[in-house]
Amino acid sequence: MLDTLSEKDWRLVHLERLGLTEDPFKLSADPRYLYLGPEHLAVYRQAQGVITRRRGLAMITGGMGMGKSSLARRLYDVYADDKSIRVCYIHTAAFKSAMDAARQISKALEVGPQRSFQRQMEGLEQVMADSYTAGQNVVVLLDDAQLMEQEALEVIQRMYNFDYDAKVVQVLAFGQSEMRPLFEANKAVNARVFVRLTLPPLTLASSLQMVLFRLHVAGRTEPLIDDDAFEMLYEHSQGIPREIIRLCALATDILLQSDQSTININIVREVMRG
Repeated sequence: MLDTLSEKDWRLVHLERLGLTEDPFKLSADPRYLYLGPEHLAVYRQAQGVITRRRGLAMITGGMGMGKSSLARRLYDVYADDKSIRVCYIHTAAFKSAMDAARQISKALEVGPQRSFQRQMEGLEQVMADSYTAGQNVVVLLDDAQLMEQEALEVIQRMYNFDYDAKVVQVLAFGQSEMRPLFEANKAVNARVFVRLTLPPLTLASSLQMVLFRLHVAGRTEPLIDDDAFEMLYEHSQGIPREIIRLCALATDILLQSDQSTININIVREVMRG
């Protein structure tokens, strides 16, 4: 019977043997699996403060796989249905020019396209002003902001050139460490940065809690990895969330091919050799 199962069905059968209703270590973005440990929760709370208190411009940096995109998407999901907030999320802010930045941000905020940069900015600024007058807080989330060209920062500068008694727009830029010198090269924009936040690697304890959380979401209440195996996996991951999940996925693949019920240190060693 099992020989006739598709690969997907075969995997599900073996996951059920482990008390799992689905794969707990998928790398795809699923909001149900987002775990914010103490380190990342602190950054998340500060980012929320920038939005709710209208603090203006914020920079959130972190290495590859540290969870920047997950954090940005979480903020978007939280505020998307809030009528008092007009939020947009640009998943890859690789703006080639000021005009490109103005058009993409305008489109995300449902502002019509214009033929000139000046008119595009006037349209964007008008929507920002109208939103403020209507009691709405405009929030722009820029992901992979380290990819934008220096010229594109002119748009951010223009967006902060007019203020009322509070910031009209809150821009949160998420990016890798290269984003810092990009902003620092533009003194006018850099001076506008209210807070600079960094997503640090997870501690061993936070990493373990993240894995246990994912297992719980997938239906298992017991640990799947023994202590020695997890310590080795953690050391190899250097506390990077995406790497921890990737290594757990590889170890689970090996576990499903065996008759064992937990991931032990021999399985982790096999993952490392691969």
